Amino acid sequence: MTRTLLIVSLLFAGVGCAGVGGSAAPSSGGSGSMNTTGTGNSTGTPGITGSAGTNGGGGSGGTPLPPETEAESSYEVPVATGSYIWVANPDSGRVAYVGGAALDVHTVEAGDAPTYMSPVPSPVGDAVIVLNVRSDDATFLQIDTHGVLTSATVSGVAHGANALAVSAAGRWVIAWTDARQIAHPDPLAGYQDVTVMDLSATPPTRRILSVGFRPVAVAYAADGSKAFAVTEDGVSVIALTGTGSPLATGNVLLTDNPTEDADTRDVSITPNGRLAVVRRQGSASVEIVDLTSGTRSSIDLSGAVTDLDLTVAGDRAVAVVRDTAEVAIIPLAGGAPDPAAVIHVTITGETVGSVSIAPDGNTALLYTNASSVDRMTVLTLGATPSYRIVKLHAPVLSVFATPDATNAVVLHGDSAPATPDGGVASADGGASRGDAGVPSQTPAKAFSLVPLTGNLPAKIQLTDVAPQSVAISPAGDRVLVTERDDVNHIYGVYLGQFPSLEVKAFKLASPPIAVGILAGANEGFVAQKHPEGRITFVTLDSGQARTLTGFEIGAGVVDWSQSQ
Repeated sequence: MTRTLLIVSLLFAGVGCAGVGGSAAPSSGGSGSMNTTGTGNSTGTPGITGSAGTNGGGGSGGTPLPPETEAESSYEVPVATGSYIWVANPDSGRVAYVGGAALDVHTVEAGDAPTYMSPVPSPVGDAVIVLNVRSDDATFLQIDTHGVLTSATVSGVAHGANALAVSAAGRWVIAWTDARQIAHPDPLAGYQDVTVMDLSATPPTRRILSVGFRPVAVAYAADGSKAFAVTEDGVSVIALTGTGSPLATGNVLLTDNPTEDADTRDVSITPNGRLAVVRRQGSASVEIVDLTSGTRSSIDLSGAVTDLDLTVAGDRAVAVVRDTAEVAIIPLAGGAPDPAAVIHVTITGETVGSVSIAPDGNTALLYTNASSVDRMTVLTLGATPSYRIVKLHAPVLSVFATPDATNAVVLHGDSAPATPDGGVASADGGASRGDAGVPSQTPAKAFSLVPLTGNLPAKIQLTDVAPQSVAISPAGDRVLVTERDDVNHIYGVYLGQFPSLEVKAFKLASPPIAVGILAGANEGFVAQKHPEGRITFVTLDSGQARTLTGFEIGAGVVDWSQSQ
C-alpha cells in the first residue's frame, strides 16, 4: 500500500517515528514516491515505522467486501534524527532534545506554541524544523558533529499551517495546511497558501505561494528542482530553481470531470517528478499523467483497482485487482508505458487486495484485510515474476517489510462490527476509517515475525492487547511493536529479533504515542503520554530498557528494567 495518508508512513535511514497520538499532522517524504487519497500517507525517508490501522482486501462472489484501506501513515512529534529525539512542548514554547546513548537532556526556546515538527536531512549533524502555531513562524534547529546547537527563525509562515514537507537534501521545506486535520473546516476555506522555505540561505528565507484547493500532500522531484502539491484542482507545480523561483508555474489537471470527488483519487508522483499515477476507487483503469506536458494515458485492468504502490525508485508501479486476483506490474522508468509492456500476474486461488512494495524495490507483499484470510503472497518483481504463498496463523491486518525484504512484520486483525460513526475501534481507543469510511478489521492480540526467504515458518506472538505501532531498524534485524489499551491501562513494547525470531516484552508505565529507531545510538525508543515527558529506550543488541521521565523540565529520572 502506498503512502501519503492518515494511518502510518514508511521512514528509514535511522530517521523515523510513528504512532497513534501526538499532535502533528503527517508530512510528505523527500524524493520518494507520494501517494494520496482522501486520508493521507507519506513516504520517501529510509527505516520503517507504521501503526496498526486497517488494510482491506477481498474476493469475488457473495457479499461485496469493503475497500482496501491504508495502514501506513506517520505522526512526527516527537521525531528522531539518528542520535537525538526531539520533543516540542506547545505550552512552554520549548523543544527538548535527548541524546539516546547517554540520555543527556537539553531544552531550547522555540516560538509560541511549537507543535508540528519534521526531521531535516543535514550533512553536518542532526536537524529539525518546528512550526510555531501561535507566532506563525518556524524554528530551524541544528546540532553539529561537535554537539553545538544553532537556531534560526523563519518568520511569516502562512497562518494555520499544520504539516511540513522536507526535500531529500534538506534544503527546502514547505509548510502547508492539511484540512483533514482540522475539525469542522469552513466549506469555503481552501487552505491554498503554502510557505516555501530555503534553509540553505543565511538566514533562511521564505515565500508564500498559492496552490490548488485543499492540498492533501506535497512532494519533491529527486533533484530538488520542483515541488508538487496534490489538490482537489489537480497537481500544482512549484519551480524551486531558476528565475523568479520559488514560483508556482502551473497546474496539471487529473480529470476533465469537474464533478469528480477528489477524495476517491489515489495519486502517486514518481521521484523524478515526471509522472503522476492515479488510481480511482471503483475504476478498472490506472491513469498515467505526464506532469510536463499534461498528457494523460491509461492502463485498463480486469476490474476495480483496489490498491497501487510505487517502488522507492519510482521505476514501476504495482496495481492490484481484488475481484480477479490480478496484479499488474507497470514500468515507469521510460515515462508513460505502452499497455503491452505491462506484466500481468494472477495469484491463483488467493484473495489479494492490498500491496506493499518492500524498500528493495524487487519484492511486493500482497494480502487482504477485508476478509479473514490468514495468508499473504510474496511476489518477486522482474521480467518473469514469481510468487509464493506464506501461511500465517491469523487474518492479516497490515504488513511491513524490512528494508532488505528478507523479513516482514504482520499485524493481525479480526472481523468487527462498525462503531456508530461507521468506523472501527482503533488501537488508541478512537475510530479508524477505511478508504470510504467502510470498516474492515480491527487489530487482534497478536503479531507475526515472518521470514520472507528460505522455507522458514512465521512466528506468531501473542500480545496482551492489540498491537498499535511498528518500527523497524535500518538494518532490518530488529523491530519494535507497541501495544496500548487506555480502558484497562495496559501498555507495552515488544522487541523482535531477526533472524532468531526471539521476542522480548516490556511493560510501559504510560500510554505509548510514538515508536522509532535511533540508528546513531543503536537504540529503539517509545515516547509516552506523560505530563513531564517520558521516553523508554530499548538497546537493540542487549534488549535492556531504560525509561527517562521529566525530560521537558530538564530533570531526568531513569528507571532500568529487563524484559518480562
